[in-house]
Amino acid sequence: MRVLIVDDEPAARRRLALMLEELDEEVVGQAANGMEALQMVAERRPELLLLDVEMPEVDGFDVLRHIGEPRPLVVFQTAYDEYALRAFEHAALDYLVKPVTRAGLERALARARERLAAPVLPTLDEQVAQALRSAAGVGGGAQRRRLLVREGRGHRLVALDEVVRFSAEEGLSHAHLTAGTKHLTDYTLAELETRAGDGFVRVSRADLVRVDAVARVTRNGDGSATLGLSDGSVVHVSRRRAPEVWALLEG
Repeated sequence: MRVLIVDDEPAARRRLALMLEELDEEVVGQAANGMEALQMVAERRPELLLLDVEMPEVDGFDVLRHIGEPRPLVVFQTAYDEYALRAFEHAALDYLVKPVTRAGLERALARARERLAAPVLPTLDEQVAQALRSAAGVGGGAQRRRLLVREGRGHRLVALDEVVRFSAEEGLSHAHLTAGTKHLTDYTLAELETRAGDGFVRVSRADLVRVDAVARVTRNGDGSATLGLSDGSVVHVSRRRAPEVWALLEG
């Protein structure tokens, strides 16, 4: 199989590459972060990703979310087994806890070969699923200050301070930047609200605004409001969201 190793730890990459070489697998590349992984997947078309979960800014779940078609099989690997359920929810073929053992790697490779020969999603035994649920208690890591957006046929990282607002329309979410550009994201507005943190406020079903970008507020007399933003755009504040918006702006 054509295997791409993705891990931000050089020693972990070397260890995996050595074991794969001993097992006569083809290593098509080694990525040190999520951005490199996305580029290498597009260029080298691996059949299998050995994908680290915990990486700065663009973690393994982000990589899997942003990969285009055709998608390689994925085996997540991490030092924290609390991510096990999320791994399977994100359609991972297998899950390995670091330090990865040769026996564990051989098992994952065998599953990958079976899947490639007969591409049917494996069923997850309910007892195993329940054990994974009990082990998975946290996720997401520290709040990030940058976010992946689409740019051309690839992706770029933008600082949240560059984002004036996020908007949703017809099932797609966009980031509107201070430079006046607009970029498609691969997240829902609800996910962006969680990732952006306290510096942003949801003003309606369709808009999530950076608090510091609000230049003026106009009350509409019916409980709703209109916000003028630093980039010249205007957004509506729904009556339902207005109390939270007032609290943030007046605080």
